[in-house]
Amino acid sequence: MAGPSNAKGSTYIQVDVHYDGMFSPIPHLIYYLNQKTSITDVDFGGLNFKEFIYVLEDVTKGKCPVVYYCLGHKSMRDGLTPLKNDDDYRRFLDAAHGNEGKINVYIDHYNDSVLDWIEEEKEEKSVDSESSDEDKDSVMSDALSVDHEPDEEVIPLTKSDDPFLNYISVVPKDDFVDEDDDSDNGTKEAPIYPFHDSTQKWDTMQPILGMRFCNPQELKQLVSNYAVANGFNL
Repeated sequence: MAGPSNAKGSTYIQVDVHYDGMFSPIPHLIYYLNQKTSITDVDFGGLNFKEFIYVLEDVTKGKCPVVYYCLGHKSMRDGLTPLKNDDDYRRFLDAAHGNEGKINVYIDHYNDSVLDWIEEEKEEKSVDSESSDEDKDSVMSDALSVDHEPDEEVIPLTKSDDPFLNYISVVPKDDFVDEDDDSDNGTKEAPIYPFHDSTQKWDTMQPILGMRFCNPQELKQLVSNYAVANGFNL
């Protein structure tokens, strides 16, 4: 039996589902650390919005609280669109048929402020377009700088086989306890781990082994900022 056709008018389309990842607005809106699966054998034209969500939850084996779609030839800033109801779902199908029957779907598991980030990115682009070429070069130089001198108060650890973990795993010297320096009662004093400062400049953020965070978003922000600033492949 022949497979389903993606010709115009067909109710079959190819939906590439990106899930278990995270959105990040820096340096521009991206979705990373994700898994991907493609759905080609479902008659999406015969479904409504709720039934479509059921299909997504079945293939991703989890809840899909917030869903977006985007055509492959567009950036997320220009093409990412929320899917919330049946009207959105019909526009989603029309967009897929207008793109040779192919479309990307992104699952937001953390209810991030994605639309706000898009507006901020558009505003930043508008401001950049009005600046001089010299100003643009300066902004790009600042944004892409990967020069980062290690803090004098930290020393590297090399206990992991993972080169990325080795690179980011640093502990303040003051947090180490001298093994020979016992207190009067014969017990060792426990190390005190630092709190993450979310107000510091993005390209100076540096993870420290044992660092404490107020919420998961702070940890996600620090790791993504550090990876971009130091040239790691997200």
